[in-house]
Amino acid sequence: MPDIVLDRFHSSAWHIAPGGGDASAAPEEKYLGHLADLAEVLGEHLGDVAIRSIDAGWEEETLDGADLLVLTLPTADEPPLTAKDVALLREHLAAGRNLLVLGASAIGTAPFPLSDLVPGLSLDADFVAVRQAPPAGHLLTYSVSADALPGHPVTEGVEELYFHRARGLAVSGAAVTGLAVRDGRVLAAAGDAGAGRIVVVGGGELFALPFLGRADNARFLLNTLTWLFNGQCAPSGSELVKTVTHERFFEVRSFSDEEDLANVEGPHVVDARPYRSLLERIAGGALPDPYRDQAAFLVEAELRFDEIPRAIREAVTTFRHRSNDYEGLLVRGLPVDAALPETPADPGLRVDKPTWLSELWLAGFASALGFPLAYMQEKQGLLFQNVAPTPHNAVNLSSESSAILLDFHTETAFHPHMPDFLMLHCLRSDHDGIAKTILASVRMALPHLSLADRCELFLPQFRTGVDYSFGSANGVQGNGPTLPVLYGNPYDPYMTFDLDLMVGETPHAQQALEALRSAVNKVQRWVRLQPGDLLIVNNRRAVHARSEFSARFDGRDRWLQRVCLVSDPVPSAADRRGSGRVVETAFAV
Repeated sequence: MPDIVLDRFHSSAWHIAPGGGDASAAPEEKYLGHLADLAEVLGEHLGDVAIRSIDAGWEEETLDGADLLVLTLPTADEPPLTAKDVALLREHLAAGRNLLVLGASAIGTAPFPLSDLVPGLSLDADFVAVRQAPPAGHLLTYSVSADALPGHPVTEGVEELYFHRARGLAVSGAAVTGLAVRDGRVLAAAGDAGAGRIVVVGGGELFALPFLGRADNARFLLNTLTWLFNGQCAPSGSELVKTVTHERFFEVRSFSDEEDLANVEGPHVVDARPYRSLLERIAGGALPDPYRDQAAFLVEAELRFDEIPRAIREAVTTFRHRSNDYEGLLVRGLPVDAALPETPADPGLRVDKPTWLSELWLAGFASALGFPLAYMQEKQGLLFQNVAPTPHNAVNLSSESSAILLDFHTETAFHPHMPDFLMLHCLRSDHDGIAKTILASVRMALPHLSLADRCELFLPQFRTGVDYSFGSANGVQGNGPTLPVLYGNPYDPYMTFDLDLMVGETPHAQQALEALRSAVNKVQRWVRLQPGDLLIVNNRRAVHARSEFSARFDGRDRWLQRVCLVSDPVPSAADRRGSGRVVETAFAV
């Protein structure tokens, strides 16, 4: 049975158990945290594979029995490899055992004497970088593609590799063979060392989950492990690579199976009911009219928000900084307006109320999250938008629908100034109390996507549609911009997705969209909003939906108020007249 040992003492770039890890971190950033999953696949042609880790300093017996030691080079703030450690590595190789060395992608990696193990081999201090094409020609990017060099078992069937923040290798003499090259710089090498074998890769992140499905990285990894064990490449024409990239799913974190978010303990729910008396005092007294003197109202709301209990403010601030796995924050039981009027028959019009509590909470919480804004085409540019059913939109893809499922979507996914956060405040529930506001977060959906689908979703090859309320015919797909679905940090990405209005521009892209459709439905969580509930949605990390419900159009139907906000007001400033908050971007549909 092959025995793989991961060195976790000198590097924090590891976790072994799938489904584990710190929920506040990004488990996918651990280079080979999914190796326990791959062991099952490798077992198909290597036999059973055992994996264990080193969590303390090395002694002579530490490496006993290790057919393969996987070593990620430590960064400057991690325990350095000592001369004793390097001597033990030499003994490890002399005994006919094997070593996989992964260069770290962090700035400040401590120097490592590779030449002490393999004469003529050293690791560059700087990253391999390429200059981007105009108009960003003044920038360098550290994500590069490299050509695989033929003639070695590790590169059999491999043509291109995708590296993220890789360092080059200086190779001289005949002790090692270059495996991959970019602009003349070697990025990976292999050779015999003592009676064992060694592979050195200038950046271990090509084996991390966001990148393992790119180019021929999966084949390269399987070849590498196979060669280190038995001197051969992975079986030609085998289904191993297809299994890893298209069929295998990698769980890095576990989540509660409970679908009702109100029943799941965690930082995603904060209960305002114990503070009701204090909140009522804060909301008391005269307020500027939020529709006739909006600027004064927003200032007053921000000042009053500073007076609410710290526990509530802390929950909101933490959500803004760190979000959570569900990408939503539910504040329960805020005081509600007295003598609430009828649910508006025309949600596009402002509603006169004897008090402005709902607007106060929306504006106050928004002040802690960003810059609230409105859209000219949405509810006639109202900042505080009424969301209520109407007979003529009952079956349209609109927030005014009721008889259909309003399926998963990013709010205004097509818009150049789409909101970063969406806030929904419940003034009145539906008659039967069955309407669900549904969320699905990208963090929860990722483990349900294959590596191949994830890579497709990062490419700008998806056309979304312009919403009905912004002038598009109902249900027209793909008449909006082309964009990627996943973007940002590859380990913890953002997501823009509209299940009804988005199409892939290639068959593979469309297949990836269908896979994402399945994934978000598997991880959906919901809440039935009650009067006084406020739901804050991270619009860049979660899609939301609403179930169908029975509307009676009798003045007592479901009534929410909605506010959209951005973290930074600068990008939208040119599309807002003067110092106003109404975005006037027009669409040619």
